[in-house]
Amino acid sequence: MRRHTTAVLAAAVLAATACSDETPTGVSGDQAAVQQAYLDVPAGYFDENPGGDDMMASPVLTASSVLFSAPGDPYIAPDHWGRRREQERPSRDRVVVIEGDTARVAVAVRFNGRFMVDTTFDSIPNPGAKPMHETLRHRAVFVKDTLAPRGWRLVAMSIGNIVDTDPAKRTVEITSLAVQVNGAPVGTVTDPNHLFPVDGGVPQLHIGDSVVVTVAVTNTTGTDLAPPTQLFLHVRHYRADRDTWFRIPMRNNGDGTWTIGWTVRRAGIARMAVDAIDSETLQTQSGDNYRSNLWAFPYRAEP
Repeated sequence: MRRHTTAVLAAAVLAATACSDETPTGVSGDQAAVQQAYLDVPAGYFDENPGGDDMMASPVLTASSVLFSAPGDPYIAPDHWGRRREQERPSRDRVVVIEGDTARVAVAVRFNGRFMVDTTFDSIPNPGAKPMHETLRHRAVFVKDTLAPRGWRLVAMSIGNIVDTDPAKRTVEITSLAVQVNGAPVGTVTDPNHLFPVDGGVPQLHIGDSVVVTVAVTNTTGTDLAPPTQLFLHVRHYRADRDTWFRIPMRNNGDGTWTIGWTVRRAGIARMAVDAIDSETLQTQSGDNYRSNLWAFPYRAEP
């Protein structure tokens, strides 16, 4: 989630306006208005924690009290797993570049969190914690609009791309994300920096729509479990009775792609997130072996 606080509005002026958690300095009127317009956007569009903080149970694929981690061994789902991205205060930066009537916003959020894995199979969620250093990046474009509350209107945005902060650990990589709604293709993403127009580019879903997501992933980690990568879809509007995150395991198609379908049950604005994780990451409760990539795509679901 985003923090709508004065601290988040901080800025330091270089060639453009860079915003962080420090004291604001040198912010022009237009820059401050863009900052506030960004914070005014419905939080679901820019949700910083897709998937949430819940420890969720995983279906065990093979009955066993021991998890294996040698190359060639079969992957076995842990008892529970989850993330704690905001265990420490995230560092947030925004860079605003204004050219004429257009403002471009680049956002980076750095998390020093914990990846929680429970492999005990004792019916008690008692996970171990691994270091998880991630950076979320996304972009947005605003245009001047005298009818907008802050004088600036959101017209385009990118997906959210969460990667390991250390480039050397970015061994799991999502390479494409395709979405179909009621059997009709609505778009494919191959570049997480691509800007999609709010009108016509962001999926407009309705309750009852059938959504199918297909993802392509590469994994050069080298742990070589079978399969080497696990894919999950995180959605907020999977059930009619609650607005909360749900995690759905995706189906391995055997060709480097994974697919899953879901039905929209609740209205609202949110991001659906495809989550690629190295299999070994989910096999151990300790160690520094967290490897993943997550793409979070905004959508609006209506009645």
